Amino acid sequence: MSSAFSSGDSIVQNQVPATADDRLGLADIWNDEQRDRCLRWIQKHNLKRVALQLPDSALHHSVQIVSELRDVAGDSELTLFVLADTSYGSCCVDEIAAAHANADGIVHFGHACLSKVARIPVLYVFLQLTFDEEHLLAALSQELPDCTVALRCFYEVAYANAVARLKGALLARYPSATVAAVAEPDQQADVLCWKLDEGAHPPNGERPVLYIGRDNLSFFNSAVALETSQCYLYDTSRPDRQLVRTDAVGAKWLRRRYYAIERCMDARSIGIVVATLTTKGYLEIVSRVQRLAKARGVRTYLISIGKVNPEKLANFIDIDCFVLVGCPENDVFTSREFFRPLLSVFEAEMGLNVTWREKLLASYTINFADLLPDGRLHSDVEEVAALAREANDMADVSLVTGRARHVAVREEEEATDADDTCTDVAPKGRNELAQISSADQFSNRSWQGLEQKLGQDAPALVQEGRSGIPIRYQNDPSD
Repeated sequence: MSSAFSSGDSIVQNQVPATADDRLGLADIWNDEQRDRCLRWIQKHNLKRVALQLPDSALHHSVQIVSELRDVAGDSELTLFVLADTSYGSCCVDEIAAAHANADGIVHFGHACLSKVARIPVLYVFLQLTFDEEHLLAALSQELPDCTVALRCFYEVAYANAVARLKGALLARYPSATVAAVAEPDQQADVLCWKLDEGAHPPNGERPVLYIGRDNLSFFNSAVALETSQCYLYDTSRPDRQLVRTDAVGAKWLRRRYYAIERCMDARSIGIVVATLTTKGYLEIVSRVQRLAKARGVRTYLISIGKVNPEKLANFIDIDCFVLVGCPENDVFTSREFFRPLLSVFEAEMGLNVTWREKLLASYTINFADLLPDGRLHSDVEEVAALAREANDMADVSLVTGRARHVAVREEEEATDADDTCTDVAPKGRNELAQISSADQFSNRSWQGLEQKLGQDAPALVQEGRSGIPIRYQNDPSD
């Protein structure tokens, strides 16, 4: 899991394949087959305004891709747009940027987290990377000599075509094996984005798992979701490609997340950072975190700042910790550059949900859909709130500060008006009381964000700015 910690402040940059100049070749992402596939998809959905979303490493091929699609389509009514700068991460479908162009469909190129998108039709064009199939089969036969083993095969989506070619030889060697397929948009996935044809072999943690791809968040998400003790990684990024048995849940970096969970338990205020506006269920998970925090008497703030970095979150100095709501492959929460802990949704669940107190890290997930109803790790919020009230009377000591925790749970009040807000009474001194709300925490700031203030400020004259080098600017008004 070293790659999951290799990048601090960028979003899923560890997913971009490393090449000589960090740029993809045209053959890795585009060919005649993909061109015809895109055209059939556009005609099937009768699309007229299509957005092409390409990662930075393939953006230099956008002109040729657009030109070929226009020549083959021959439709004067078809309009194509190229999305370059994404709103959050290149692995996520950028519905926001596509909406700016009124696009009625998106073709997503490159690596994808395959989060469910409900508002707009999407076609995925994955990378087409290859690996040594014979070497993999030889290594697999040496590690698993029993041909009757019910092996399950998963892979990074960039190797989907290569695995499709390997499937016949793999099933010939292991007749009981199952090769996962990417679920279609109209299908209900069995695990994460995968559709499994298990047949007579129901999924369980005892079946060995083979993962083909790099040691990144795609592998980690699949490994922890399958909850298997026999996971074999064929790392295609290593020069000495070997089949290695791994234990994702027991990784060292995962144990370091205990500190962030303890800080969440100590927190009196939590900032919920929304890093996606397209992943299905993100509003439901935000509501869940808010209710869990309320049951513990913790104040919450909802924050949406686009791409997340330490500088943006440093503006909220009164917040004790942050919870990142994003796609399963958003690795920014693993950075150590943030001045306050940045947790995944499941880590916040472990800190706020008392039912996880006795089984911390017994299971793990980065996909917040697992915590929603019908998810494999879901628990009822109302039952958790009742347990939280009982837990307040029990002794609890912070492992970070060494102090006893005491969380005063406020009684829930039914709102009688849509404009009602939850307020607290705070002492001001001299036996005076004041009624405060969450918004009052930031009302006395000298800087409260960028505001237009239309019609309030006098127009300013356009003036020539400074030029030159920092040691000696030209036209410096301070001279």
